[in-house]
Amino acid sequence: MSELQYATVISPNDQMWQSGAQWYFDVGLSAMTCIKRALALHNLTPRAILDMPCGHGRVCRMLRAAYPDAHITACDLDPDGVDFCAQTFGATPVYSREDIRTVTIDRQFDVIWCGSLFTHLDRELWADFLTFFADHLGPDGVLVFTTHGRQPVKWIVDKFFDYGLSRQEQRTLLGGYATEGFGFVMPGNQAFGISLSSIAFVCGEIERRPDLTLLGYQEAAWAGHQDVVSCMRLRDPYVDPAQLAR
Repeated sequence: MSELQYATVISPNDQMWQSGAQWYFDVGLSAMTCIKRALALHNLTPRAILDMPCGHGRVCRMLRAAYPDAHITACDLDPDGVDFCAQTFGATPVYSREDIRTVTIDRQFDVIWCGSLFTHLDRELWADFLTFFADHLGPDGVLVFTTHGRQPVKWIVDKFFDYGLSRQEQRTLLGGYATEGFGFVMPGNQAFGISLSSIAFVCGEIERRPDLTLLGYQEAAWAGHQDVVSCMRLRDPYVDPAQLAR
């Protein structure tokens, strides 16, 4: 993956660039490793890819380099990031909205990459986003998304990294994770929430969806930080658990 010839142009509005050039590109390359690992599980070469949230192309540039002939759609709440990915990496732009149920994309995808979105969602939004992604996967299409699991928990407990949270916010976040397998806080000094998700919680959310099957789960696989979950859309869905209770 290190030999991938990717574009190095950076938007002046890219906040992720503040981490430094080498780390910025290494994180993008790590995402590609995770995506290719998931695709290798059933030998899929993508022709249509959705990068959501795309930001200013930390991963989109890698997707374009790895799959130069693929159709790539870039979607984000930040219109500047979407426009940059469209102009620089030839992606089709789609502007997202706070309510994902109101977003329309008139195509299905072989691969959806969703890096660091579920890490900011409270639990009631998981179903909406999983529905959106499943609806936009073609048959046998693969969704790869990331979550905050045991590695971030350890970092907070060890006082290695606090995610910009106050001590009370940290206690609330860890408390939810410890008692329910899911913690969430809306920091007073940030625009987005922060969540922690146990393996059991994430797998439970996937199991609620008869049209998705779990392909893989790697802890801290994205840049040594976020867990990586891969699912495939089934041509023949499982039985809906709700039907069994009737």
